[in-house]
Amino acid sequence: MSRPSRWRRASLTLSIPVALMLTACSSGGSTSTNGNNGNINPVSNTSATCRSVQLGPITRCQNFYTAFWPTIEKNMAKLYAQAKTTDGGQLVVWDWYPLPTQEISMFEKAYPGITITTRGLNFNLGSAIVTAKATGARNSDVVKGSITTMTQLYDEGYWDKVNWASFGVPQQFLQIGGADTGLLPDSIQTEFAQYNTTKQASAPPSSLTGYLSPQWKGKLVTENYEGYVFAGYGMKYGEAKMMALIKQLKSSGNLTISSNDASLLSTGETPVDFEEDLGTNDPSLQVSPIQDAQTYVQFIGVNSDTSNKPAAELFSLWEAYDPAWINAMLTSTTMTGLVQPYPGLPSSTFAAATGDMKKDVAALAQAIANDNLVFESFANRNEFNTLDTAADNALG
Repeated sequence: MSRPSRWRRASLTLSIPVALMLTACSSGGSTSTNGNNGNINPVSNTSATCRSVQLGPITRCQNFYTAFWPTIEKNMAKLYAQAKTTDGGQLVVWDWYPLPTQEISMFEKAYPGITITTRGLNFNLGSAIVTAKATGARNSDVVKGSITTMTQLYDEGYWDKVNWASFGVPQQFLQIGGADTGLLPDSIQTEFAQYNTTKQASAPPSSLTGYLSPQWKGKLVTENYEGYVFAGYGMKYGEAKMMALIKQLKSSGNLTISSNDASLLSTGETPVDFEEDLGTNDPSLQVSPIQDAQTYVQFIGVNSDTSNKPAAELFSLWEAYDPAWINAMLTSTTMTGLVQPYPGLPSSTFAAATGDMKKDVAALAQAIANDNLVFESFANRNEFNTLDTAADNALG
């Protein structure tokens, strides 16, 4: 659940030979068939009722850890018993970057006998999963992504349709990605205006059009793949207005496109950076919400080509909701750049946040409270993908 594993949200285009794609598709992909499939006869939790608070399209269960987590833990114990005797207890997790060492250590300590192997594959992640299936190689047991970034892998059947509610996960958590999709929500990201308070003392504008003023000349920076900053604006006002806004910001000299944006922000040379969560523990940096920002719940799930389904299910539930791991994310001073846990968890959970995470949590809460965000969904997925690509091309 670290930011390095997800923050570069380029769509996972599967650039592999057609023959391999056809081979992978012909071998199925909607139901896992390898090893023990985690049929554990889960403990039920039909009496639990979510004490709910609505956060935009997300339902928070304030009593999650008292009403739901005990049942989930019982089912995780059952999964563990199967996982450590399946495929030699191997758990393979591929992502954008490798899992953090601390995360691996915490999981393996909690579940001895399961050994994690992780790889960071960057833009090759999607094609690596498809190629492994097509060639019969050991595949990642876990899949991850947002509704837009998972488009091809999801449509081609690589997300096993796990019934997470059967393990005790609240039905309310599963509404955001669909109850029958196999998508388990585990974190969230949105676009922020990061700013250096030594050069920009007050919060910058929340509206993107506010940056058209001449006072912002040479003061804004972002990277050429951060079209997500503008796609929510495009969703609300149309692609033409989005493209015109990007063109104006660039042609006026207000917005600089640079892969060195973090350094430019840190020195204050360009005091505002359009980015996602903070990840440097620099006390001079702060974040401010962006109006109409594209916002994406991140999901974890089981690869339909898994060799150890119970381990994949166990890890998914653990990474998404285990209180010790969530607390480590919120309070760590060594793991920089972690994404925010899923907001469906109790508000008391987030009160523990420190450092950058505390700033990110506060900014997201403010944006949700002000109804300033545009969330990804299956209904707007294709439109967002079109807008994201157009915005990236305009920035590049």
